[in-house]
Amino acid sequence: MLKMTHRLTTELRRLAFEHHDHCFSCNYKFKEADTSHLGYSQNGEPLYLCDGCSKQLKETAVRYYFKPRPYEIPDPSSKLWRYMDFTKYVALLSSGGLYFASADCFEDTFEGAKGFRRNKSRWDEYYLKFFREAIKSPPEGHECKFSDSEIDEQAHKLLRDMGAVGESRRKQTFISCWHESEYESEAMWRLYSSFLANAVAIRTSCQSLYTALGRNPSIDIGRIKYLDMERSYAGVNDSFWRKRRSFEHEREVRAIFSDFRCQESGKITLCDLNVLIEDVFVSPLAPSWFVALVNDINDKYSIKAKVSPSELVEEPFF
Repeated sequence: MLKMTHRLTTELRRLAFEHHDHCFSCNYKFKEADTSHLGYSQNGEPLYLCDGCSKQLKETAVRYYFKPRPYEIPDPSSKLWRYMDFTKYVALLSSGGLYFASADCFEDTFEGAKGFRRNKSRWDEYYLKFFREAIKSPPEGHECKFSDSEIDEQAHKLLRDMGAVGESRRKQTFISCWHESEYESEAMWRLYSSFLANAVAIRTSCQSLYTALGRNPSIDIGRIKYLDMERSYAGVNDSFWRKRRSFEHEREVRAIFSDFRCQESGKITLCDLNVLIEDVFVSPLAPSWFVALVNDINDKYSIKAKVSPSELVEEPFF
């Protein structure tokens, strides 16, 4: 078996990210705990392979135990919307990038939460048992020499450490939220604009969002799963992809990345705005001159997207 070199180029990381569930060579669908092999061919081509195809590697960068993503990826053509005040739209164009807010700044205090505090005792009981068993059963060739009281102390320490990591990750996780729908939403206009008369919405697709962000393998894009937190918990590694069922109306798709060094409450990530912004719509309550104003702003920043009145202002007949 080849020794791992840990040489992870952007091209290799992107290949593994885009083909996460399948072997790049034979299209084998990975199962949890399978080994995935990342590396390079004789010609230096990046490869992401299963056990059966791993002999194609001249260099093994790293091996992983496969774990499914904690989120579902929308179809590439799925329409995504972002509703905002006009001032935020201008800030988007002038900065040339998307603003990602840290999770601890969101109005929803459950961002990154595992469940209800009143149910935490069941969570603690499960993980204390898990940690005790892990300490008692070290890898082959090692022996557990701790007393029962020492094992219990270590288990409690691991539980406290896990809680501390959960708290700190709220500051280190940065999120951009989108609404997935084929159609404009009257409710989203009202929810995400403080002054509806000067609000705008941009429409993109899942593929365009990913491409506009440079196909960055460090940025995950996927659907939120909504949980009944009275009866279940978010997993340790998927809590930023879980929300309470009371938010199901948002139909949220989010882009997420982690930055352990950033101390700010948000980060602007540069992107290709002409790829990102496929269409622009103005609020159904906007005055008639507002479309021309948004077009002028787009021209100033060389944005080519079409600006249209809201589809909600169409007149009915009876």
